[in-house]
Amino acid sequence: MVDEYQNFTPTVLRELLHLQERCGFPLLLAGNTHRLASTRRDTHAMDQIESRIGMRFEIGQPTREDCVRIGAEHNVEGTDSYEAIAIYGENTSLRALCYLLQNCAAGTSGFGSIRLPRIETTLRGMSCASDVLKLLHERRNGRQPQPQATRRSKRANGETVLSR
Repeated sequence: MVDEYQNFTPTVLRELLHLQERCGFPLLLAGNTHRLASTRRDTHAMDQIESRIGMRFEIGQPTREDCVRIGAEHNVEGTDSYEAIAIYGENTSLRALCYLLQNCAAGTSGFGSIRLPRIETTLRGMSCASDVLKLLHERRNGRQPQPQATRRSKRANGETVLSR
């Protein structure tokens, strides 16, 4: 497994793919879907490399269901707390939501549940922005709550597959 693959140069990616082909081991490339400026210069080479990748799987924004499950794993309690973390997750990312809840859990020292005041206090402590609580209480860009997750993956032949 190789994380942050979007940071690699085309030469490094080509070598990884050659190594994988020669040795026959599974290779999982994980990273962002956007290319960094340094790889955009060599668009043709990157397109050629990406065409050799067998399947793509894009996680996308977390859904309300994702956020609720993550909240339950972190011992979140209260309808208002679940509403806030769902909005936060939809406004940010899975990584940001997990980071927030891990910090909340650290603040409880493993005892008790995580309620809205703890979430708000922790978020304020993690950010210098004066309006940071908007991420918990206001949906960005008029976003509506997301339905059950639909995941997209792409086969080597370019066919897109949707799954729930």
